[in-house]
Amino acid sequence: MVYRGPSKDCLPCRKRKLKCDLRKDGCGQCLRANISCFGYRDSNELIFRDQTRSVERKMLASKATTVSLQFGTLNHVILPNTSSSLIPQPQTPWNVRARHDFFAHYVFGLSSSYNILPSLYEKAKADDHLSASVDAASLAFAANKNPIESGELFRLAAQQYMIALRRVNAALSNPELSSADSTLQSVLLLDLYEKIMGRDLRAAAPWLAHLNGALALIKARGYNDMIRSEVSRTLANKLFITLLISCYIASHRIPEGVAELGRRLDIYHDKDDAKWRLSKMNQRMINFRIDVAEGLLSDREIVATAKDLHDAYREIEDTVSQRWQPRKVMASEEDPAYRSLIFADYYHVYRDHFTTQVRNTVRIMQLQLQAYIQTHLEDDGSDEASNTLAESLSRTERFAEDVCAAVPPFILPAARPNNSIPFSSIQTLKCGILLPALFIAGSASRNPELRIWAIRTLRYMAASGDIRSASMTADMLEKNPGMDFRYMYARLGGYAFTS
Repeated sequence: MVYRGPSKDCLPCRKRKLKCDLRKDGCGQCLRANISCFGYRDSNELIFRDQTRSVERKMLASKATTVSLQFGTLNHVILPNTSSSLIPQPQTPWNVRARHDFFAHYVFGLSSSYNILPSLYEKAKADDHLSASVDAASLAFAANKNPIESGELFRLAAQQYMIALRRVNAALSNPELSSADSTLQSVLLLDLYEKIMGRDLRAAAPWLAHLNGALALIKARGYNDMIRSEVSRTLANKLFITLLISCYIASHRIPEGVAELGRRLDIYHDKDDAKWRLSKMNQRMINFRIDVAEGLLSDREIVATAKDLHDAYREIEDTVSQRWQPRKVMASEEDPAYRSLIFADYYHVYRDHFTTQVRNTVRIMQLQLQAYIQTHLEDDGSDEASNTLAESLSRTERFAEDVCAAVPPFILPAARPNNSIPFSSIQTLKCGILLPALFIAGSASRNPELRIWAIRTLRYMAASGDIRSASMTADMLEKNPGMDFRYMYARLGGYAFTS
């Protein structure tokens, strides 16, 4: 049976099979039991299409989704299909509303990157470090989504962050709590808060604020303890990916502790796991960029390494399962009124938005590698140098065109069931994964028509989906196409809205 009529009761009451009193200021059952409560569901609006109760239970129990290094696909806010309708009624206090929306996004929604959180949160007390960390991240997330209320919400978020920081520090000084999964989850939530709030990379501190703390936590717990259970391994995977992205954005070499954590996690991933293989490739890419920045490689070595990394990325994509490959749709099959939304004479349809995201992440890496080749190739007049340059320029255009080909399924009215004009809520949310890739494709391509199309398409997204970040991306691409991708990614909120 399709699940269409959920109870209004809060999650802890449903878990404990108790009748929730639905008090406006917070559930009385949770208050008496000193259990954290993140609010109620609106049974008139909360509809999970094509989902059964068993699917929802699996979402809660399944291993958290770990993805390859998502440098920008990692998308703008990705919320569940009914994200806006999941927000409780206006009379509900902001902290409760924010928690509810946070869980709707990061636990039950399209992202579900924190789907391990309920198993830890239902055991949390109202005044402990995990509850405070959830509230800090939730309020920051709510402030980002509610521009009219953002001033007050950012103030509340900052206040809650300071409370959470004190409680997490106290937990880290406690031998028992420092090795608890709830503490590692709290550190990850505080890191998420920093990514939402810290958009200016000129002050890189937010991107590394919790790096040293996380590394200290790894050392204190020990690698064996970090991966002792399914929950611990899920959190360790999340930590590994988070640290990779933080190091990339802050131009920080991968610490040995992070590299060792990745090696320990290798045995829990199938050798054909494309997402994990790409994560490990991104680790190599990060250190390569640092080597270049620090002047450790000659021009010849930079070109050779960039070519090797290109081949390694390509090998992974060539060997992944068929489900990662797109279906090609010719533009002639679409309504002529929307032909301008297709760059070439075709577009690509991937299995889901997540596959699109991962494939675009690889294109972002590949476009950066081609830029290294073109910048550092020694023009000695030889046929080899000439051929290498021509091949690299051709790859740049191909990768940029592939990014453009991934866009139409998210914006064409008839391309997918939930598409419409104006955009449906799910359509708007999924468009977020396209923004960083469109920026780097438009800035890397030497084809002026491609850049013009990318800017026009971003403006169309902004107008049709009320996507402020799409307008911001179009402005950056139009006024400063040479902007370092890291700065652009940080300004969009980084992996806070793409995980």
